[in-house]
Amino acid sequence: HMEKADQELLLQLVPNNPDLKRLYDEHVELEKEIEKLERYSQFSASIEIENKAIKKRKLRGMDNIMAILENYRQTQNVTMQ
Repeated sequence: HMEKADQELLLQLVPNNPDLKRLYDEHVELEKEIEKLERYSQFSASIEIENKAIKKRKLRGMDNIMAILENYRQTQNVTMQ
């Protein structure tokens, strides 16, 4: 999960950053899919494999989100100096 400061910055930037909005929307959808699959993963190995693949996709997306936030912070620090 994200730290509160990261969540606040994310919500501030999403409306004006289409790439970040796409990543965030995908993250939310993957989270919902994971929750749904976890209810059934104990019954099927194939569902468990699909669940793990979705979790990896979600993690890659979160890495991209965090990179965008970090880049924003760095550019803000440069302009404020």
